[in-house]
Amino acid sequence: MSITYGQLQQAVARRTGPFFQAAQDSQTPTTSTTIAAYMPTLKSSSLLGGPENLFLVRRTATVPVTDRVRGVLSFDSSAARVVVDNNWSVPMQAGELADFVHLHPEQELKPAVLAGLDRCFVPDLLYVQPTSGYGGIDLTSQFPWLQNEWQIQRVRYGWLAPYSEAPWDTYNQAGHLYLTGTYGTYLPSAVWVDAWRPATSWVNGAESTTGPVADSDQLHDLLELAYAAAAGHIEAWHLFPSRMQAAAAGGYQATQAMAAQEFTRQASFNGPQPSMSYGFQTVVHSGVGYRGGSINGPW
Repeated sequence: MSITYGQLQQAVARRTGPFFQAAQDSQTPTTSTTIAAYMPTLKSSSLLGGPENLFLVRRTATVPVTDRVRGVLSFDSSAARVVVDNNWSVPMQAGELADFVHLHPEQELKPAVLAGLDRCFVPDLLYVQPTSGYGGIDLTSQFPWLQNEWQIQRVRYGWLAPYSEAPWDTYNQAGHLYLTGTYGTYLPSAVWVDAWRPATSWVNGAESTTGPVADSDQLHDLLELAYAAAAGHIEAWHLFPSRMQAAAAGGYQATQAMAAQEFTRQASFNGPQPSMSYGFQTVVHSGVGYRGGSINGPW
């Protein structure tokens, strides 16, 4: 099953500082727009740290955009009372679950998650349409995210599906990647390309130029949560080092070196891999050979 954009945000939030969830008290009236929320699971007589100085995130789809994020102003552990920094237009509903995170959900967490997704690649099989009778096939015009030679792993001929290896080569021109060498005088009628696709280019089962937007957006089926979360974590270190250092200094999250090591580990088996197929990358010219003891023509 594919993961959602909201699930990925939560996974990155767990790595980038204090993170926990709590639900609004089901017995508390839900008609007030007060700045307080009552969460029984947070009730405690101890002096341990709670949600102070964190951000409260409401992920329910029906919550207005203006009500989604609030800063936690204070917390009364004995009463399980969370006071936020601004009133809601629609109060928290009974049993509604909220996330408490270290990075600002809109200004810090989401940019780190999207930057991390740009680092992640998943394998995909593409049906390429020949574009002209001569010259290379412009891959970038058909798939704007396909811009680098290393993204291509394999090229095959086929009609409804790939069935045989094709010789191939590539070149870049004016910001576009071209495929060549798969034909002689005329282009083949069908070419299939195995390529590495950036994770932001496939959302809700279709091509995307924006990446995910809503929490419910479905990411690519082959994208591993741990891989994408590790990428978002290291990008948070690149984008917001002071905020990340504050959490790391308190022992609430991994150091930058630890985050980089984990992303390297995840990318080593989830990211782009060397091609294991063998074939000709350029056209092999016919020659003279022997067959059955007699000299035959080119074959």
